[in-house]
Amino acid sequence: MVTPSSAPTGGAGRPAPRLPGPPGPGQFRPPPGYLPPPPPSRTRLTKTQQTRLALVSAIMVVLGVMLGLVATVVLPHVYAAQTTLRYSLGDAASGGDNADRTLTTQTVLITGRDVLQPVADSTGVPIDYLIKNVTATVVPNSEIITIQVNHPDRASGIQLADAISKRYLEVANGTGNQAQLQAQLDNAQRQLGNPATPPNTIADLQAQIGDLQNQLASQAAGASVASVVAPAFSVTAPVFPNTLITLAIGALVGGLLAALIGSRMVRKWTRR
Repeated sequence: MVTPSSAPTGGAGRPAPRLPGPPGPGQFRPPPGYLPPPPPSRTRLTKTQQTRLALVSAIMVVLGVMLGLVATVVLPHVYAAQTTLRYSLGDAASGGDNADRTLTTQTVLITGRDVLQPVADSTGVPIDYLIKNVTATVVPNSEIITIQVNHPDRASGIQLADAISKRYLEVANGTGNQAQLQAQLDNAQRQLGNPATPPNTIADLQAQIGDLQNQLASQAAGASVASVVAPAFSVTAPVFPNTLITLAIGALVGGLLAALIGSRMVRKWTRR
């Protein structure tokens, strides 16, 4: 028997109504007329602020370029002295690979110790400095070799380039001992013309003179494979510092500073 206290609250035979619980995922329904809050608006720059930003950016770039220009004046300058040689290939010119190898060998010879060491000894310039600052380059599709010497002093660079070219000609043309042979010939001729020379040495002196004359004549008759096309001269523009590169670096640094300062100015103006 059901007592009134135990009877369902919904009446006889009907279940009790269910109370609404918290909405589940995706079940929230905003009430009519509800509008979501608008996203935070970002303050736009005024024309005055835009003008100031452009002016600051331009000033930073100009300052960077000016610093680059000052650097080209303050930094120590290095000048290039050049001389041009011609190496006659002869039969080697018939084959492209043989010609390239021959000319490459000559550039290695020019920048090697066989050529540079005597120049270093005669000029007092350290051999290590010459090795680092002397280059030899073959002009494409030609027999021309350009020698370049980098030096802080124009006149000294020209002298070094001239000395290197002369030494190379001696090595390439095989005339390195010509002066020595000529000195030996002059000495033998003086002894032969000296009345005090013992008669038993005259025949030996005559034979020596004849041999030395034959050696000199052979060297003179031999065709020179290397020759100077243009004497040493100094290039007008310094190789360091390069004006265009220095100005470009200054402008780049100025642009980076302008971007950094400009971003901070924009954040400050747009902060709410």
